[in-house]
Amino acid sequence: MKNAAQYQPPVRSIVLPIRNSVRALIVRKNQVLLLRKRSRNGQQRYAMPGGGQDRGETLHESLLRECREEIAAKVDIIGLAHVANAFKPLDAKLISYRQQVEFIFYCDVPKNYRPRQGKQPDKNQVGVEWVSLDRLEKIDLRPQGMADLIRRAASGKGPIYAGTL
Repeated sequence: MKNAAQYQPPVRSIVLPIRNSVRALIVRKNQVLLLRKRSRNGQQRYAMPGGGQDRGETLHESLLRECREEIAAKVDIIGLAHVANAFKPLDAKLISYRQQVEFIFYCDVPKNYRPRQGKQPDKNQVGVEWVSLDRLEKIDLRPQGMADLIRRAASGKGPIYAGTL
């Protein structure tokens, strides 16, 4: 893991409240299911399915809702893979950040699942695709450091607190 201190923005730039976020880690045949997104400047990036926990939801309810919205699938939640801290930029100028506690769960989709977007895809989401574990270092996967956690989980290593991504 990389040194957490280098990723922490100045305290004055963090927007409160801290937010819980859930992610679905879906691995099948040495591939991981990811959202493909396009930035305002046209650059392509990837993220795991998931998002913020709404008030009154359990973590599992949040994850089930996010997967329906983003990947049009009812996932089976198998268990907790990792917990991490992340700082998400809220603007292009990197002036303000939202601190998120990322709860990453092992999940599975039905055997006949074909990647497709749900009816309420994530902001800037343009697709859903299986990405080879070997390609993770070659793509822009957010948050930074997630590729290491995906590979660790895919190799069967147990849950950890990953610190700050």
